Amino acid sequence: MITLEAEKLSFSYNGKTMALKDVSFRVKEKRIGIVGQNGSGKTTLLSIFMGFLKPESGKVTLNGVVPYRERGEILKAFAPSFEKGRLPYRMKVRDLVSLVGEITGESKEVVSLAQDLGVQSFYDKRVYELSSGQEQLLWIFNALSDPGRIPVLDEPFVHLDIHAYRRVVKVLKERFDSYILTSHVPEDVELLTESVIVLEKGEVRWYGKIPELEGAYEVFVASTEKVDIPNVVADFGNVLVCDCDLGLLESLMRRGAIRGYKKAGVRLLYAKIRD
Repeated sequence: MITLEAEKLSFSYNGKTMALKDVSFRVKEKRIGIVGQNGSGKTTLLSIFMGFLKPESGKVTLNGVVPYRERGEILKAFAPSFEKGRLPYRMKVRDLVSLVGEITGESKEVVSLAQDLGVQSFYDKRVYELSSGQEQLLWIFNALSDPGRIPVLDEPFVHLDIHAYRRVVKVLKERFDSYILTSHVPEDVELLTESVIVLEKGEVRWYGKIPELEGAYEVFVASTEKVDIPNVVADFGNVLVCDCDLGLLESLMRRGAIRGYKKAGVRLLYAKIRD
């Protein structure tokens, strides 16, 4: 179980740009998501919880530990992977996988993980030869390679194609009981975590368990279709958030007027934040 706590937490860069403003929450869960648009403060918040940044004011603890005071303790228990990390520039991927196996003492498991993630498909490349998606996948592999630590993934899916995305999700679901991840995509967090923290412009707009979100529906409409749906709360282009009757949606599905629908979650919160 992971417990994230913040009380009146604030942080600014160079004393000018406020990244977090008076943030307070307490979330206790095995799988926790932090969601928000670009620039909302997700990476800053995660960096504080990993002990890489010291809060300007307020309090923060991770499983009862103050991160910036006991970063070594935090990194024994958690394995962070940030989007803009650094890897050994000239090392071959094959050699890096072997090195990780030696460090963790889990060589067979590490090789198995590399295979499950698809890392073996570029074993013979050097790190500097990798595409952005391959480099991202290698960073995720690094964070998931120590079974004794809980993965902490910052925007893990940004550069991944659909096949790499599928492999990472499968590994998370099958191999890990607990993790923390951030994303600007609501569905990534909503479908992979049990509790979420929603950030907007450095402020917490909502936090809690996914089932506690209000009832509404996300309706998927093709760009060529013109559908009259009542009580639309927000229009995200090909996704409409509506407070409408389930029977109506089923009827529209049978007629082929819409492509699908599901219970609305984080996207509904995005709609309210925008307003």
